[in-house]
Amino acid sequence: MSESSPQFDPLKIAFAYGGPACRGSLREHPDDFEVEEIFEVEFSEDGEFDWLWVEKRGENTAFVAKQLARLAGVTERAVTYSGLKDRQALTRQWFCVHKPGKQGRDWQDCFSWQISTGQLEEEFAGWRVLRAGRHRQKLRIGSHRGNRFHLKLGNVQGNQSRLIEQLELIKQGFPNYFGEQRFGRNAGNLYGALAWAQGKSPAGRQQRSLFLSSARSYLFNQVLSARIAKGSWNQGLSGELFCLRDSGSVFSAELDAEIAQRLQSGDIHASGPLFGKPGKLQVADEVDALEQDVFSHYPEFCELLIANGLKAERRSLRVIPKALDGALNGDQLSLSFSLPRGCFATALVRELVDYHPAPVV
Repeated sequence: MSESSPQFDPLKIAFAYGGPACRGSLREHPDDFEVEEIFEVEFSEDGEFDWLWVEKRGENTAFVAKQLARLAGVTERAVTYSGLKDRQALTRQWFCVHKPGKQGRDWQDCFSWQISTGQLEEEFAGWRVLRAGRHRQKLRIGSHRGNRFHLKLGNVQGNQSRLIEQLELIKQGFPNYFGEQRFGRNAGNLYGALAWAQGKSPAGRQQRSLFLSSARSYLFNQVLSARIAKGSWNQGLSGELFCLRDSGSVFSAELDAEIAQRLQSGDIHASGPLFGKPGKLQVADEVDALEQDVFSHYPEFCELLIANGLKAERRSLRVIPKALDGALNGDQLSLSFSLPRGCFATALVRELVDYHPAPVV
């Protein structure tokens, strides 16, 4: 990457099960990509926070938060949410509006797709409040346990029998890649991170955060791709750090029969790097050698992440979907499953169907 004019292709990463057996289309309509937070909420009689269960279509999370702030008469900083949701999707997620010492707003006027507030109704046609209640606590980033997905893919053409076989394999786990949306259109966030490393400062805090996250995610994906190529993404190597399936807690252990059995059962996973300043737990031996080899190709990203104070973390290389179900009806494929917070549905879909437009020749 240190050579002139580097080219980034976030899609050029290894497949775990031989590559997609079919081509098809995804997100032809927002309703084809349905996402719902998995989150148990109990309201209280009092409190300073309005919690809102919001359904949105064709709008991003930040836009809805801004509209909620305006309707509530508070600053944008007073509106929080647990996670960002895709724009080109039908999503349901919690928002929180902080109104200290004030009566909670009556959100009944927001219970339909078109809201009568004296402003242009078209502004609010992309979201509605499904449920509202008062709460004593603020909603914080990363509070939800996971997300439930219902996806519809159209024009699915190819080896459908092989697709069904791959679907069964994926029930045992799939690569925990960061989705391509993390890197921006045409990998723009990666080129922005590179330009920053070369001296061109980002426009503001949000852009800085995007660039750092993209660079870090790209390094992780490259390591995971290398592990898949070597056949070790769902196994252990010497010097491994492991992640517990449900908690994500990281620990080191010698490769023995017990660890091998826990890996096979899905109780634990091998982990990959979220690059940053090394902490107490560090990989060694085979794992360290493989990761350092990958890092050596992207020195600017590594230096940028260290310079901005990021601390090293670990992320599972494998994710096991819950309640994965798929059905083919002609050339239509329906998928439903749940994933832990921070995992990407598109990382599952890419193993089954190539949903990207064919290149123009």
